[in-house]
Amino acid sequence: MAVKVTLVLYGEHALKHGSRLEFEAVEGETVEELLGELHIGTEGHHLLVNERKVGKDHVLKDGDVLKILPFVYGG
Repeated sequence: MAVKVTLVLYGEHALKHGSRLEFEAVEGETVEELLGELHIGTEGHHLLVNERKVGKDHVLKDGDVLKILPFVYGG
C-alpha cells in the first residue's frame, strides 16, 4: 500500500528539485530511504516530520509533511 508524503526542500536541494514535491512512498519506508531516491543524504540536515524533529529511521505515514533543512554554518 502506498502512502502520500509531501517533501519540502530548502537551499540547494530546492533549486535542484523544486521546493515542494508530492511522493507516493511504500508503506514502512523511512526518511532515509525516501531521500535516497533523490540522492539526498541525511547528514548535514535537520529532518522534520509534521514540524517535529525526527531521525533518519523515522517511518513515514500517509499525509506526512517531511521538511529537509540544511544546517547553516557561519564564520
